[in-house]
Amino acid sequence: KMEFKDNGGGIKPEYLDKIFEPFFTTKESGTGLGLAISRRIIESHYGKLFAFNNLESGATFVIELPAAMSYVINDDRVS
Repeated sequence: KMEFKDNGGGIKPEYLDKIFEPFFTTKESGTGLGLAISRRIIESHYGKLFAFNNLESGATFVIELPAAMSYVINDDRVS
């Protein structure tokens, strides 16, 4: 689990459900693809990406990825 916090203005509540949708942006020159692509990459590895506003100020983005039970490197099993 990784958390990224800032102390800015946070995310407008009406945007929290939309920020991971492709092409949603609040920036004039934004494409709205960054968070959508990031979430899809993380989900393809069976993880989660989500965000919430902090109580005091700012927002937190959380990435959760499952721990590997084991994996193979050059035909050698590693646990």
